[in-house]
Amino acid sequence: MRISFILSGEGTSDLNLVDHIEKILVEEGFSEVSGDAPDLSSFPVPVGRAVGDKLEVLAKLYPNTDVFFIHRDSDDVGVVQREEEIASAVRSLNLQRPVIPLIPVRQLETWLLTDLDAIKRVAGNTAYRGGFPFHPDFRRLENEKNAKAVLLESLCIASEAQGSRLKKFRKHFSSMRARLAIDLDPQGPIKDLPSYVHFRKSVASFARRKLNP
Repeated sequence: MRISFILSGEGTSDLNLVDHIEKILVEEGFSEVSGDAPDLSSFPVPVGRAVGDKLEVLAKLYPNTDVFFIHRDSDDVGVVQREEEIASAVRSLNLQRPVIPLIPVRQLETWLLTDLDAIKRVAGNTAYRGGFPFHPDFRRLENEKNAKAVLLESLCIASEAQGSRLKKFRKHFSSMRARLAIDLDPQGPIKDLPSYVHFRKSVASFARRKLNP
């Protein structure tokens, strides 16, 4: 079965998860998947930052899309409150199409921190054999409040760059973060992260309903 989806993120960097979502929908059994993540900040008419504002615009612009993915970091409010925020927006719009919450705990960068081999590769130094002193143990990753800063430091450490080269390296953080999101392997270490397991259960439930009505 063919399926299409739209991803809405909190910022432009989150929109790099399109490839990842395509992979997991194929894993769930769809034969052909097409996804898009329009940059609402570039629209001529300003779109509000609330989930409802974004969904209202996307639902009108993409009337034939099968499912929407809404990314929200849990930050300090937790997954349950974020899910209710999204569900409330869907109810207020009376949206009849499925909406799947995508909620990393606490930030998207938490998910990108799961794969140290990918961090080495994106840092351009797969031969790095040293440690990552700022990187929490896997079981404590979702307790890290500033995963973005930890990810940047982990990339810098893996690069083994110093001095002016390190200063230049740090300026490429946005593109490196994008690469990690694009390459995020559904069967990599992230598959055991609780917030990701929760997300995959939502996707699997949607796939079962769609493929076996």
